[in-house]
Amino acid sequence: MTVDCAPMGLVRFPRAPLLAVLALGLLACGGGGSKRLQGKWHGLRAEGVAVASQAAANAFATGMTLEVSGDSITVTTPHDKQSGRYKVVKEDKSTLVLTTDKDGPKEPQTFTFVDDKTVKWLVMDGELIVLGKQ
Repeated sequence: MTVDCAPMGLVRFPRAPLLAVLALGLLACGGGGSKRLQGKWHGLRAEGVAVASQAAANAFATGMTLEVSGDSITVTTPHDKQSGRYKVVKEDKSTLVLTTDKDGPKEPQTFTFVDDKTVKWLVMDGELIVLGKQ
């Protein structure tokens, strides 16, 4: 089959290659989500926790990974693994706010980008997990 792309059928393009190009373009865009958060991140350390809890918080943080592909997100900790979809609520130069299908819109997650390979995830009031991109 072909698709007429000009009046009077002057230019005709085969439909299958045209659809393939469109599909590739959609896949290249990542299918949604934040481009900056895409990839695999590993925990580097915890920040903002009480001194007495710092060692345990660091152990937890360094055992964590965050994997993002399109609008899918997976958080793996030493004792748990959760996956779901997310939506970008707000994104600017340094901050990304998202909600997940599991937590819902009333529990937004905030990520602050230090640079292209470092992000801080606000997990509780003032408590952060610093992640590095692998």
